[in-house]
Amino acid sequence: MTSLSNKLHFNQFISSLVFFLLVVVILDFVCSSIASVTSITSPFVHTINKVKVAEERKEAKALLKWKTNLHSTSQSFLSSWAGSNPCNWVGINCDNKSGSVTHLNLSSHNLKGTLHSLSFQSFPNLLSVDLSHNSLFGTIPSNIVHLSKLSILNLSYNQFTGRIPSEIGQLTSLHMFYLAANRVSGLIPQELGGLTSLSELDLSSNNLTGTIPTSLGNLSNLTTLYIYKNQLSGSIPQELGMLSSLTNLKLSVNSLTGTIPTLLGNLSNLTTLYLHTNQLSGSIPQELGMLSSLTKLELLVNSLIGTIPTSLGNLSNLTTLYLHTNQLFGSIPQELGMLSSLTNLELSVNSLTCTIPTFLGNLSNLTTLYLHMNQLSGSIPQELGMLSSLTDLRSSINSLTGTIPASLGNLSNLTTLHFHTNQLSGSIPQELGMLCSLTDLDLYKNSLIGTIPASLGNLSNLTTLHFHTNQLFGSIPQELGMLCSLTDLDLYKNSLIGTIPAFLGNLSNLTTLHLHMNQLSGSIPQELGMLSSLADLELSVNSLTGTILGSLGNLSNLTTLYLHTNQLFGSVSQELGMLSFLTDLRLSINSLTGTIPASLGNLSNLTTLYLSKNQLSGFIPHGLGRLSSLTDLKLSINSLTARIMSSNTSYWTSFAGTFGYTAPELAYTMEVSEKCDVYSFGVVALEPIIGRHRGDLISSFLSSSFPLSSHDVLLEDVLDQRLAHPTNRVAEKVVLVAKIALTCLHTSPQSRPTMQQVYQKLLNWKSPFTKPLRMITLRELIDHGNLNEAS
Repeated sequence: MTSLSNKLHFNQFISSLVFFLLVVVILDFVCSSIASVTSITSPFVHTINKVKVAEERKEAKALLKWKTNLHSTSQSFLSSWAGSNPCNWVGINCDNKSGSVTHLNLSSHNLKGTLHSLSFQSFPNLLSVDLSHNSLFGTIPSNIVHLSKLSILNLSYNQFTGRIPSEIGQLTSLHMFYLAANRVSGLIPQELGGLTSLSELDLSSNNLTGTIPTSLGNLSNLTTLYIYKNQLSGSIPQELGMLSSLTNLKLSVNSLTGTIPTLLGNLSNLTTLYLHTNQLSGSIPQELGMLSSLTKLELLVNSLIGTIPTSLGNLSNLTTLYLHTNQLFGSIPQELGMLSSLTNLELSVNSLTCTIPTFLGNLSNLTTLYLHMNQLSGSIPQELGMLSSLTDLRSSINSLTGTIPASLGNLSNLTTLHFHTNQLSGSIPQELGMLCSLTDLDLYKNSLIGTIPASLGNLSNLTTLHFHTNQLFGSIPQELGMLCSLTDLDLYKNSLIGTIPAFLGNLSNLTTLHLHMNQLSGSIPQELGMLSSLADLELSVNSLTGTILGSLGNLSNLTTLYLHTNQLFGSVSQELGMLSFLTDLRLSINSLTGTIPASLGNLSNLTTLYLSKNQLSGFIPHGLGRLSSLTDLKLSINSLTARIMSSNTSYWTSFAGTFGYTAPELAYTMEVSEKCDVYSFGVVALEPIIGRHRGDLISSFLSSSFPLSSHDVLLEDVLDQRLAHPTNRVAEKVVLVAKIALTCLHTSPQSRPTMQQVYQKLLNWKSPFTKPLRMITLRELIDHGNLNEAS
């Protein structure tokens, strides 16, 4: 048994030994094999690494060369660009395996320079280039064609000039090409039609000219085509109707002509169609009603005619419909009432007729409704008060009649309400005071009556209130003093009575206050001097009394001050000379006394000064003669005396008289010459003939801006009709005196005769015409040359 046991142990030992030796042999074989493989592959791996490094160095060298040619400030933004491995640089992405540059993204990096030093052939694996929103300029190099794998090219929002290289048409892998907002000019290359993989093309906001290439119809994968804001002409190619994948088409703000192609109705995926601001004509195709995916349709500012297609009612997804500023006519089709998604409807500036449809009240999502400048008639529908989302309602400059519906007070989101320039009647509804979001309320130029509702004082956001040119009466409600946001208050040309409320001085944001042409009385409130933002103050043609307040001199932003045609008395306030921005000051037709303040000579921006028809006296301040901007000065019908400086400026002489009889240049320059006497003689000579002071009658005939047709007025029609009609020899003398007088009244001193010439002419009582007086026009008297020519 013992020997058997020993034998078994021996056999197990032998088996283990054999197994161990076998493992050793196998391991030795494996190791030798690995060593052999390593010795074989090691040169191959080394070669790959050398190629990779060489590629990296080539690309890095090209990028660094471009960097050094950029503006110095641009280089600072690329501080990480150093060394020979570009994969760690800002804006650079590489392929993990090859290490080659695949993406160049430097959008919004303040880069300034050109692309001419960038070696595109050094980047065989580049897939995308985004250099948008920089200040790159110059032309786009044609060697960009070497980027054969390029899928995305974005050069938008730079300052590139020149043409679009036709070579871009060879980049057949291109999916997206953006060149918007540059200064590129010339034609759109036909070759772009070869980019069959292209899905987005944006060439907008450039200076491209010529026509839209028909080859673009080959871009079957195109989803976005933006060519708006260029100078393109010609018609819209029918071939664009073949772009079955198109979702966005914007060709607006060009000079495109012709009609809108009916084939555009085939673009079933189209969501946006902008053709506005062109010169398109013809009617709107019914086929556009087939664009079931359309959400925005903008055809405004063209020359489209005809009626609004009823088929547009099929566009159930439409949110925006802009057809304004065309020549459309007919009624607003009831099918538009089916556009339940509509938020913006603008049909203004056309020739639409009939009434405002009641079905518009069904468009519950509507925020903007523009119907102004049409020929709409009838009343304003009560149903508009159901448009709870409405923010902007404009139906001005039509022929609307009836009253303003009280239901409009339900439009709690309304910010703008324009019904001006219609024929509306009745009173202004108190309910408008519920429009708490309202900023702009224009009801002027209607036939509205009654008082201004006190409820309008609730409109705390109101900035503009225009009620002028109506028949409103009563006083200005004190509640308007609560409108702290108000900038423009126009209540002129009504029948308002009472005094100007002192509380208007609380409206600290007011820039325009027009209360003229009413029946207001009392004095001008001191509080108006607190309106520091006021630029335009017009209180003329009322029955205001009292004095001109010195507090008005605090209105440092005032440019216009009209107080004329009232019953104001006292002196002209010295403080008005502090209004340094004032351009127009009119105080005429009052009962003002005293002298003209010398401080008015400080108003260096003044162009118009009316002080006529008052009771002013004393010297005219010499400073008025230094106001170089002054072009319109009226001082007549006062008791003024002019100081006139002599040529050597060593002494003064005085001229007393009424300025309606003196030459106009004297008012501006205070320089006297013989021609001023000649002018005065012309006035005195003409008055007995026409039977009244010449006023501006003859000056207007002598003005180059006066209509030439008015020069054909017959001389006998302006003669004093109270006197017997002159005949024979007397008629000849009248014609001669009229001719001499008109020549003396020429607006240009150089064109007036001398007194010697006048004297010589008066010695020769011979009419300058052979035709009878009844056939002589003022034009002939004026155009008959000077006195020497007429002799």
